[in-house]
Amino acid sequence: MSKPHKITREYPVNIDTLWADILDPTALADSMKGAVTYEGLPTEPVYEGQVIVVKLKRWGWLPMGKWTMKVVRLDSENYILESEEHGGFVKCYRHRLEVVPTGQETCRYTDTLDVDAGIFTSIIAPMFKKIYEERHEKRMARLSQK
Repeated sequence: MSKPHKITREYPVNIDTLWADILDPTALADSMKGAVTYEGLPTEPVYEGQVIVVKLKRWGWLPMGKWTMKVVRLDSENYILESEEHGGFVKCYRHRLEVVPTGQETCRYTDTLDVDAGIFTSIIAPMFKKIYEERHEKRMARLSQK
């Protein structure tokens, strides 16, 4: 496995607003526009134990094959979501996200990304980190407009 990467961002929104956005697959797709597109995402909020299989395209046109996401933990009381994912060159990808309130209308969102792509890990892990950083920017811009 790679060394896990952590990405933390401060959001100028209520924690429940951000949490609802995180659990909404449509919001995920909106936050990934331009980087990754998903074919087959559900439209209802995610739930613990759910397995989602999608077809991915990088930049909206480059097919990347199937991607499987399993929600292994969904703790809405503590605002923690953990998934195990795989597809393409990625043997195992563990993603943990946690949101903590920092005020009435502010919160801190931390992603922990752990990618195992075998000999390709050193190439793929930084790409994942960059995609997640861009996703935060898009999500924050979208939520700030609401």
